[in-house]
Amino acid sequence: MTAKRTRAQWCLLAAGSLLLVWAMMPVVADGVFGIGAALPGLVALLLLWGGLRRPNPQPLKGWKKRMVITGMVLVCLVTLLGGVITGLMIHSATTHPVDNATVIVLGSKIHGNQPSRMMRDRLKVAAAYLREHPGANCVVTGGLGPGETYTEAYVMKKYLVEQEGIAPDRIACEERATDTHENLQFSMELVRQRGWSTHVAVATQVFHQYRADQLALKAGADSVGGLACLTPFHLTLNYWTRECAAICRLWVTGY
Repeated sequence: MTAKRTRAQWCLLAAGSLLLVWAMMPVVADGVFGIGAALPGLVALLLLWGGLRRPNPQPLKGWKKRMVITGMVLVCLVTLLGGVITGLMIHSATTHPVDNATVIVLGSKIHGNQPSRMMRDRLKVAAAYLREHPGANCVVTGGLGPGETYTEAYVMKKYLVEQEGIAPDRIACEERATDTHENLQFSMELVRQRGWSTHVAVATQVFHQYRADQLALKAGADSVGGLACLTPFHLTLNYWTRECAAICRLWVTGY
């Protein structure tokens, strides 16, 4: 006779199913697969396994008990780390820039000569700040990505000028960068060359704000404030997970 599942197992099945769906949404919708989908997907599968396995009425002993305790400790530590990182992300995203700071808009995916939704969100918050502070200037940063015909910086400047009405002489294009570290390093070089304010406002998503701010400070910014925007729900888990790994790398390697 098959043993009935416990209430805890049903909870595991529900949690695992929901997590698996959320983890796979970027893969299905946008073809985005990486550590941001793989790690939550693995956790979801473990939850499902715990919900599907046959209940064992006998208490765990020996090495099995030690493995379970070790696993629980690791889960608690990872959860704590994730909470700390999330707090840092939110703190950076809610730190306001000084008046007339130089805006740096970080590159993101483009579609032909049009910005993606995430890039467009960054450009909108940047444009709002530039309209509010007529003395501020802007650097749009991003090179030519795989399969792209135009640089991300070109697409961003085009959008700011044509869709948001920002004067082109207030916008500098940095078209070499291929990652966040280069975005901030090359942008700050351009800021100094032009004699613009080295107090900066970084336009990006909330999850990305902490690491971007830290890299801007390392690149020579005198102060950094956030121009943060939200991430589309179906991408939030993917990008948050990937960014947690990137922040851990930043703490270890410095970039």
